[in-house]
Amino acid sequence: MIELGYYSLVLCWVMTLFGIVALWLSRHQTSTLRQTGYRAVTASFLLLTAASLALLGLLATHDFRVQYVAAYTSLDLPMVYVLTAFWGGQSGSLLLWTFLLGLFSFLVVVRTRGEREQLIPYAAVVILVAQHFFLSVMLYAANPFAAVDVVPADGRGLNPLLQNFFMVIHPPFLYLGYVAYTVPFAYAIAALIAGRRDSEWLRASRPWTLLSWVFLTAGILLGAYWAYIELGWGGYWAWDPVENASLMPWLVGTAFLHSVIAEERQGLFRRWNFALIILTFELCIFGTFLTRSGIVTSVHAFADSQMKNLFLAFMISTALISIGLLVYRAAITRPARNISTVLSKESALLAVNLLFLALTLAVFWGTMYPAFSELLKGEKVSITGDFFNRVTWPLALAVIALAAVAPLLSWRASSPTSLRKGLTWPLVVSVLFGTSLFALGAREPIAIAFFLACCLMAVSMLLEFVRGGRSRQSTAPGQALLPAMVSHTVEHRRRYGAVTTHLGIALTFIGILASSTYTREYDVTLKQGKPASFAEFRAELVEFRERPEIGKDVVFARIRCYKDGRLIGETQPEKHFHRKFEQPQTEVAILPRLKEDVYVVLMGWEQDGTVFARVNINPGIWLLWLGGLIILAGGLIVMLPARRQAATADARQTSPVSFEAEIVTQSSKLE
Repeated sequence: MIELGYYSLVLCWVMTLFGIVALWLSRHQTSTLRQTGYRAVTASFLLLTAASLALLGLLATHDFRVQYVAAYTSLDLPMVYVLTAFWGGQSGSLLLWTFLLGLFSFLVVVRTRGEREQLIPYAAVVILVAQHFFLSVMLYAANPFAAVDVVPADGRGLNPLLQNFFMVIHPPFLYLGYVAYTVPFAYAIAALIAGRRDSEWLRASRPWTLLSWVFLTAGILLGAYWAYIELGWGGYWAWDPVENASLMPWLVGTAFLHSVIAEERQGLFRRWNFALIILTFELCIFGTFLTRSGIVTSVHAFADSQMKNLFLAFMISTALISIGLLVYRAAITRPARNISTVLSKESALLAVNLLFLALTLAVFWGTMYPAFSELLKGEKVSITGDFFNRVTWPLALAVIALAAVAPLLSWRASSPTSLRKGLTWPLVVSVLFGTSLFALGAREPIAIAFFLACCLMAVSMLLEFVRGGRSRQSTAPGQALLPAMVSHTVEHRRRYGAVTTHLGIALTFIGILASSTYTREYDVTLKQGKPASFAEFRAELVEFRERPEIGKDVVFARIRCYKDGRLIGETQPEKHFHRKFEQPQTEVAILPRLKEDVYVVLMGWEQDGTVFARVNINPGIWLLWLGGLIILAGGLIVMLPARRQAATADARQTSPVSFEAEIVTQSSKLE
């Protein structure tokens, strides 16, 4: 099994190199050599599949002759975590990344063979180059099949923080998002190499762009929820460097999703779109570099390794080649026309793009400043979350406000009267909402401004459904509004999937603002028979004891919580002491409620049975998770095939359209 896995990687390294040469030499004409290159893509995918299955087999059989197996599994580890140790370490996660690249290159070649023959060979070469790089990294610096010097009787086991359901699914989703962005990047480079003046590369890459965005969004949300329930500090986003590494390509990828609309509809932003997808790809590689280079400190990062220089060389070389191609093809990437007026949809799209890039720059600078400071000055500094909050919140506020207004604008020029008419009801509802918040005691200016902007955006999106229903009523007299809205939404589900996504974003930000601005924290001392009161809450200790489990000892406290004298539930926060790991693990207890979460952490105890707990009251946090689910639902709906070919054209004529709706054509399958 060890030899099968290792030599599959070696053979795959040779096969990808052969595929690169064959496809490059056959780029000018369809030939036997091109078909051979395509077969090399298939062969490399099969070899990566064999290597991946070999590693899974070694993990499942606890073959401790392999360093990776001994480092990340143990005999007492549940099988689900044994298998997910595949991506729990450095070399395994690189193999997963490379396997996904192989899968996507195979899908690109198989599903588009005979189509777009001016683009596919170049695109396949680009993907194979990335695949070859990751294979080289594994064979040179992170071999997942490397042997141990002395075979241990048992392995060390998986980090207890990773023994969580959400950490089982979070990394694959994140990697799917990262890796899938290689495909639109490859199509963009292929278009530049081929000198294509049209937007065919956008149509070819559109499903992959949407797929990448949905997976990356899911990965970020799953990671935030894991941090909330596992790390025990009461929050879900700490502006950790590796968290930021996933946020940056998401920001630029979202800008790209919005920007391509202007090119497809009006011939604008051609050069800009190439630059955005190149930057998105580079940031995906940069995120992998941050995780593995050791230049930043993070709970998510792997140890310092010798692959830092390899990733730097790959990032710099691909960036220089991509920029060089973009400069070389400057003549064919000129826009068809320029923006004619400020009050137009294209102006709003440009503003949204600039704001997303400003957010990305702010996150990048805050993430890398400690490394820059140590490199240039020899001083170790730290950047706290306060810096990120001060810089990013105003920019995010502007994005949300624009997202609420932009769908009401028209191409080329908009009428101030029609814009004012479209904004009347959203503004009225937002002002009433803000007044209610002020009456309830909200005084923080940035929070109130955000709540108003999110309300404006949510109401604008809801009115999109109403306009669609009224449009349906005009063609089906006598039909009630609600059934008309439902039938119109089902018929034009891609467009309203985009509207749903924007609605989810508004709810998500309301949840973020409510939980981060108005959270309350209490340190509580408890002893049986001596309850503790804090604000409108009261807690009493029911039981405190220790129990042994396989591979660890567990200390837990059962605590009843009351609010305004009424029992709201019982919690059981725990501390786990794993025998193979020095650091104890915190298992929080959460009482989810409509108004707030009661978040309880066991902090310590004394021999006489006194328990010290920390209680966080996190208001409105359920809106964050609900909004995230709505975002993902909207993204998946956008990706569904349309019921009829005329759906998009009808949607454009009936009412203002949302950003992502315009990006989707009516192709019925993944291109």
